Amino acid sequence: MRLLSLFILLLSLSVSAGTVYKVVKEDGTVVYTDKPVAGAEKVGLPKANTAEPLATPNPRSSADVEKTKRKKRLKPEYQLTITQPQNEANIRNNAGNLTVMGHMQPKAADGEFHLLLDGQVIHRGSSPQFALENVDRGEHRVKIQYVGRSGKILASSPERVFYLHRFSILHQNQQSN
Repeated sequence: MRLLSLFILLLSLSVSAGTVYKVVKEDGTVVYTDKPVAGAEKVGLPKANTAEPLATPNPRSSADVEKTKRKKRLKPEYQLTITQPQNEANIRNNAGNLTVMGHMQPKAADGEFHLLLDGQVIHRGSSPQFALENVDRGEHRVKIQYVGRSGKILASSPERVFYLHRFSILHQNQQSN
């Protein structure tokens, strides 16, 4: 791309710096050329318009860069992960109880943790540990979010899938008489 731009620039400079000749052919057509031909008339071209580019201020002064660095130091980037249950874990609990545990670095300051089960917020708390009760059997997806006081999500864990198995009375062994 740079090479093409340079070529076009050099081509336009060579054309603007050259001499132009006007030739009228026998049939009356007019031809302009840069090569002198017998019977050609030199055409005086006006001086090309030029303009000096405006000086643009530096969009980011050193003070702005320092402010950005300070903001980054004040707003840590949180890393939130779910440590329990493992992804695609098979959990067997007839009551449908389980614990979801998370870990966040750096430690939480002034927000709250939200536990999402199948896309819905079901618990809120000050730590990333949640006890779930009477969860239906089947496939479920959990995710933990850390939400600041302003309501903005500051960190979000990757989604985990688990499978809860509960005993069903439909599968009881029937005793023969």
